[in-house]
Amino acid sequence: MDKKIPLVNDLPKIIPCTNCNLPMQYQKKFKEKFLWQCFKCGKKYFVSEKLGNYLVEETWSPPK
Repeated sequence: MDKKIPLVNDLPKIIPCTNCNLPMQYQKKFKEKFLWQCFKCGKKYFVSEKLGNYLVEETWSPPK
């Protein structure tokens, strides 16, 4: 099963965090990338699209 992390135009009902399985939340567009964040574990995805392909950068921050 291969899931894409959607851009805001393809917004699903939820995106589960791959670390703690809670729903991630869309935050904002930052430097031409869409930011999705889990507020429990702090995992962040920066998602962009180039030539029809999704590019995903994963980072961590302190949980809120």
